[in-house]
Amino acid sequence: MRNKFLALMVICGLGFAVGCSSGGSTPSGVPGGGSTTDNVLSIAVDGGPTANQTGGAIYPNGAFASVTICHPGSTTNCVTVDHLLVDTGSQGLRVLESEVSSLGLPTVNASNGSAAYNCVSFVDGSFLWGPVQSATLTLSGEVASSVPIQVISSSTANIPTSCSNGGVNENTQASLGANGILGVGLEPFDCGTACDESSGSATPPSTSPAYYTCSSSGCTPAFASCGSECDDSSSVEQVTNPVIAFPLDNNGVIVELPSVSGSAATVTGSLVFGIGTETNNEFSSSASVFTLACDFFDTTYPVGGQAFNIDPNSCTGPGSFIDSGSNGYFFYNVNNALAVCPSTSSAADFYCPTSLTSLSATVEDPNNSTVTETVNFSINNAQTLFSSGDAAYSTLGGPVPDTEGFDWGLPFFYGRNVYVAIDGQPVPTPASAPWWGF
Repeated sequence: MRNKFLALMVICGLGFAVGCSSGGSTPSGVPGGGSTTDNVLSIAVDGGPTANQTGGAIYPNGAFASVTICHPGSTTNCVTVDHLLVDTGSQGLRVLESEVSSLGLPTVNASNGSAAYNCVSFVDGSFLWGPVQSATLTLSGEVASSVPIQVISSSTANIPTSCSNGGVNENTQASLGANGILGVGLEPFDCGTACDESSGSATPPSTSPAYYTCSSSGCTPAFASCGSECDDSSSVEQVTNPVIAFPLDNNGVIVELPSVSGSAATVTGSLVFGIGTETNNEFSSSASVFTLACDFFDTTYPVGGQAFNIDPNSCTGPGSFIDSGSNGYFFYNVNNALAVCPSTSSAADFYCPTSLTSLSATVEDPNNSTVTETVNFSINNAQTLFSSGDAAYSTLGGPVPDTEGFDWGLPFFYGRNVYVAIDGQPVPTPASAPWWGF
């Protein structure tokens, strides 16, 4: 089992560059009024789609949900895809081609009029490649009509090297550990103005481009519009956070998971759509709002006085973030204070202290130093945890380079309600989105 550190590294994604705002105006009011059950999607930490297969593996700390995917305009040409990884660190639905090949989903064209292909790279070195297609998505009782999604190509042919970049192509159920990724993060689109012609650039970005068009001579970077949110275009060509396409409850999500003491065989919880739009998604008076700089906030880790802070003016970091798509706490191993599991073990890339180690860190709003909270957490031996055969672990963690920041992964979510307010959407709090709350 290897770590899953799935913070997006596309140009905008989870704020890895300046200018990640959607660029649109903030609507007035908070849309709501729907059923208090239709806005709740069940999620499960159950080991993933291969856990019960012969020769399959348990996906540790993966929170999964099911989505019904339909050909736009149809209520019968549909499939329900289970075990989509719920990821607050990315935007949009990315689904394996094998799961939706029967639907004949229509192509979405890039701004140059040719079929768009999307590349998404993650901090853990993996990437996903495939065409952008349009689908109508139903998540519990919420419907996102005709939104662009990425269909993860089963073929490895013709992937541009600027996409693969020596990384791991996770285009199968076995390699991805899921049937796709359901990105419900902070942004409306996966790269916003950075991939749109409204960026002012004469040519699409050539370094880590997110969108391409392809011909017999190969694939080249292309612009993809994020519609009226970014410019005057009416068409949306970028992979889209489905939440913003809901008629109601479209300003964010709340991830609700119960506490886990050490480990548990399985855990069930909820992905609640909307913040302050229904009686079941009101913002708790006991929670704090952490506004962000370039989609990051600050974390100070006491060991060695290490600070993972973001500069609000320059967007230089490394910063820190909350990411349900990462399956552990991932942070720089300051002074090699924690033992790392042997590289030959099934827990390579995770921490393996000799005993349960209690730690703490302080998180801070980069725009308001008076908003802070001390987070207590523990790290246990990953080899011991994995030997239990459980799927959920509250004490799983691993090392990353000091340039990658502090990643508050899925263990952070156990026993908390975590709020994700989407950039540009109206929220019933004094602070404008985007922000995290807990």
